[in-house]
Amino acid sequence: MDKPQIHFIISAPRSGSTWLTTALNGHPEIFGTEQRLFGDFCEVWQNNDGSTAPRITFDKYAKSFGMHYFYQFMNRDYGTFVEDFQKSFVNFLCHFASGRTGKKVIVDKITPYPGTAQFVINEINRMFPDAKIIHLVRDGRDVLTSGTFDWLLKDAEGTDRHEFYFKPIPGMRLERFFDAKVIKKWAANWCETIDIFADHPPALRVKYEEMKEDMPEVLMKVFETLGVESAESIAEKCTEESTFERMSGRPPGQEDPTAKARKGIAGDWKNFFTLADGELFDALAGEQMAEMGYEPNSDWVKGLELKLKMFREPGADYRV
Repeated sequence: MDKPQIHFIISAPRSGSTWLTTALNGHPEIFGTEQRLFGDFCEVWQNNDGSTAPRITFDKYAKSFGMHYFYQFMNRDYGTFVEDFQKSFVNFLCHFASGRTGKKVIVDKITPYPGTAQFVINEINRMFPDAKIIHLVRDGRDVLTSGTFDWLLKDAEGTDRHEFYFKPIPGMRLERFFDAKVIKKWAANWCETIDIFADHPPALRVKYEEMKEDMPEVLMKVFETLGVESAESIAEKCTEESTFERMSGRPPGQEDPTAKARKGIAGDWKNFFTLADGELFDALAGEQMAEMGYEPNSDWVKGLELKLKMFREPGADYRV
């Protein structure tokens, strides 16, 4: 088998990267996965079940590992050893994946941890100068909405949104879903995955909304970018094997608040943004919203309500 190729999908979290990667695995030449190679990042995060687990990138592990290794007896200093270790291990991963799957193209999806996107892109360009980078982007307002739901059981206890979903009282009203802290967090994470391409555009940029509208067409563009067979029949097969129903067991629009595949629709942000939310998000990410073609200016904020109209009634949908 030829030497395996490695390429990358980069997106903000909650942008559809798992969906796209799942679809790509239906191609006979592509193995899509998530390796968390870059970011120099390690933090212990809470999981939805209450347990905790480290989120660590391989480059961070390599630096820690190297501190205790007797690299001096290999005629290496610390920096050289870490560099060699990283390159050797990534090479092993690519050959391991290619050998086990029989596929020559490895696609690594990366949703950079907060504050690490520029470091990630720099490391990819340094270690894999020939790799193609596909930038997947989703409306930042939907990213914020989906991300806030994803963290409802991790960092939202004591907030009105947590109480409304997990400790509801009949007659309870929710007038604001977000708060300033969570908006700033997700807006920053979304913007940095756009700003890293300011000087060096990706090989291909695709949108979540385009995937919803015509996934086979998007896949054909990805196949062509990666240099693999781009038959329409393959794109249709990949699409069928990665539907929201298959991935979640639910039809699009049926919500599971904390599931990774929560709702599977575009534009759900409209159900959760108040005027205050829109003003803050626009102040933080309005430039990137315009750059990505989501809103040409701030006029969208003017149509938002002052308060949400969400109401808890026993045995009934909460939305009014």
